[in-house]
Amino acid sequence: MSWLRCAVAAALVAGLNVPLVSGQPGSTRYRDVLFAEVVVSGLIPYRQAVNVTGALETLTLDLYLPAGDPEARRPAIIWIHGGGFRPGNDKRQKYIVAMATEFAKRGFVSVAPDYRVRAEVGPDRLPALKDALEDCRTALEWVRAHAAEYRIDPSRIAIGGGSAGGMIAVNLAATEGKASGGATGVFALVDLWGSPPSSLRVAATGPEFPPTVIVHGTADELVPFSQSEQFAAELKAHGIAHELRAIAGAPHTPIAAMPEILRWTSAFVYGALTGK
Repeated sequence: MSWLRCAVAAALVAGLNVPLVSGQPGSTRYRDVLFAEVVVSGLIPYRQAVNVTGALETLTLDLYLPAGDPEARRPAIIWIHGGGFRPGNDKRQKYIVAMATEFAKRGFVSVAPDYRVRAEVGPDRLPALKDALEDCRTALEWVRAHAAEYRIDPSRIAIGGGSAGGMIAVNLAATEGKASGGATGVFALVDLWGSPPSSLRVAATGPEFPPTVIVHGTADELVPFSQSEQFAAELKAHGIAHELRAIAGAPHTPIAAMPEILRWTSAFVYGALTGK
């Protein structure tokens, strides 16, 4: 494993028109940018799993760490990429790199895992989702197991994802809560245009679900905006703190709104982390 300065990450972020600014006096850790650089450790193996072809596949993740950060116990956030459960996107998806980099610059340890995908998904996407969910749950367990090594507070882990990655993240948040009565350390969920339909839910939303911010374009033709409205209604019914940030007229993956998306999500996650 080699440690690299985040030149590639910075270039990808710049390509999405996300401002790269240094922390200003009075900046608040975990909400505002405090670190000018991020150190990326890439392609760290975290599990081996049999894929749909029957081959044993090694899955890896990338770590994004705020450079020069002396903090002993830092919150982490896992960013799950999209792509319809098919090849073509992975943990280096542009907006995943952008979110992981920008949250690391605010003091988080960002983690971006790959998961099993399949060339032919078919109309029933549930088997592909279940494989991906199992992989991302293992990535979460890896983060907890390596918390001391990377100075992570294992009781403060958030989950985020976009599109198919958002669907995985929603299910991961639900199953983690059901598995341990909510005492999982998953303190927030960031759902980026990935609210799943009922056919892709393996566990129901319940009162143990973490605070959730949903970002979704109202003109999304791949993941209907109505699915986020339904998800928000479920969260409201269970008294879960949440926000639904609708981007009027925006399509799927509305990267033109990345500055606003970063502002909304970082403020929400900061509030969930601190209670402020």
